[in-house]
Amino acid sequence: MSDDVEVQTRAGPDAEAGETPAPAETVVETVADAAPGNGAESGERRASDTNVQVEGIDEPDILKTTPQTAYYAPPGPTIHGDDHSDRPTDEGVRLVNVSDPAAPEVASRLDVSGRLLLSGDTLVVFQRDRILGYDVSDRADPERVWETSLSDRVVTARLHDGTVYLVTESQVDRREPCPVEPMEDVSVPCPEIHHPTEPAPVDTTYTVTLFDPADGTVHDSASFVGAGGRSVVYVSTDRVYVTYPQEVDRADMMARFLLDNQSDRLDAQALDRIREIQGYDLSPRAKRLEIQRAIEAWQARLDETERERAERELREDMQAWAADNKREFERTGIVAFEVRDGAGTGPSVEAGATGSVPGQPLNQFSMSDQDGEFRIATTVSGAMGTDSENDLYVLDESLSRTGAVQGMGITERIYSVRYVGDQAYVVTFRRIDPFHIVDLSDPQNPTLEGELKLPGFSSYLHPLGGDRVLGIGEEDGKVKLVVFDVSNPENPTIETDTILDARWSAVADSHHAFLMDRRHGVFFLPAGEEAYVYDYTDGLEVETTVPTDGRVHRTAYVGDYLYVYGDESITVVDERDWERSDEVELSEG
Repeated sequence: MSDDVEVQTRAGPDAEAGETPAPAETVVETVADAAPGNGAESGERRASDTNVQVEGIDEPDILKTTPQTAYYAPPGPTIHGDDHSDRPTDEGVRLVNVSDPAAPEVASRLDVSGRLLLSGDTLVVFQRDRILGYDVSDRADPERVWETSLSDRVVTARLHDGTVYLVTESQVDRREPCPVEPMEDVSVPCPEIHHPTEPAPVDTTYTVTLFDPADGTVHDSASFVGAGGRSVVYVSTDRVYVTYPQEVDRADMMARFLLDNQSDRLDAQALDRIREIQGYDLSPRAKRLEIQRAIEAWQARLDETERERAERELREDMQAWAADNKREFERTGIVAFEVRDGAGTGPSVEAGATGSVPGQPLNQFSMSDQDGEFRIATTVSGAMGTDSENDLYVLDESLSRTGAVQGMGITERIYSVRYVGDQAYVVTFRRIDPFHIVDLSDPQNPTLEGELKLPGFSSYLHPLGGDRVLGIGEEDGKVKLVVFDVSNPENPTIETDTILDARWSAVADSHHAFLMDRRHGVFFLPAGEEAYVYDYTDGLEVETTVPTDGRVHRTAYVGDYLYVYGDESITVVDERDWERSDEVELSEG
């Protein structure tokens, strides 16, 4: 897809409720296909899948792997901190023959590149202005079988149960707002576009489209109109949650403060003027300007000594009021799109429940749903110079709030979140890295169980199993790994930590760059121009490092062979002895 797509994949057998602690293994159960030395066990050849958040829900990425073929879209130059730094280039997707895992070969190359989803023998390629489908049953001769154009910006996509969920957004055309046409052959008329239940400024239409990856046929689509800005998407098996910034009328907030709290400061003339302004049909900005003029006119009626005191007290009172009401200054709207199986007619989608919470979520890992409860962690920025705080909210199926934990990490922001069953792990950061554990077993009364402070921060969390959680982040500008012992949620501890001699890891830009291999008890971490292989079974021990020419972007395994994907080549390592067995130039084929 385009540079604008997020992505994720399926989980392995150790997945806990609501989360995917490990990538899945794709397995072929035919001994005849297994080449010598491929690590097949009982006739099965395994292949790693993309690291994802939710079990059974795949996402587009630059790499897809099967036991016979790997599909790789080499990314362009990586700039640390750029959300799209691993976006594919125009060099084309490589189809790599991995039928002999020890000696892969580039079989062919597509003339397009982009984020990838693989469904059976169909490879779906997402680009900025179009989506393409390729029949890859013959990897040496892939064939383009369908293509559709996009008129909207892609927010993200998912693949579940043979259906692609595509989320797009477009600015509202004030002259011709309807119908909404996010892509070719999709048209949503005005009466079918969902609107907020309460009047609110809107300028962006979000659309969820369901289509068949095999031929591009659209099953259904639904749209919602909201405010533009940073949207975050979380997808479960039967719901697509889309967030958007919910604009707050700051003029109304200022008027509330002045009329409800400051009657003993402003004179009657100023208060009457503010009530009059409240009745005007003006934009929020125009109202703020008029209210400010009313305040300045009041101040001008005071003598100089009294004016200075009144200005200072008004400013202090306003900041104190803002601190008490900061959660009303910044809000996030949430729309739950319901996805249903059409029982022979194809799946359908409909915009359903809506809700809102204070603050803004960081990314898809800020959200989760389980047993009808939706959880979302947000950062509430400090309004009018007040301190930021971090909250976690629990909402029911109608997106009505049932419980909350508020005020985590005062003055800090959320850097990572992970939900595992009835627990949430939240990392906030400013100068230190508080690791918070929230108990969600009672949706009406979630509680903060414990926290731990340590240097640096973790921008990605991954459950290792056995009451251990891995954090990947930074300390003093270098890549840092830490294993949290969460066996006692009220008193989490650091089992072990280490700082690498590397200033960047692809995991900082995409969780898809992280990979675990539970068979060998290791995980793979791209860091700079090396892939680190860590044994996580007892502490953190480096098994080996695999250097490459250029930066490492992804790792994968087929059978017992590790593939390290760099800018220009694929390095192959035997996981049984960690000896390098081959190197494939991507320019081959």
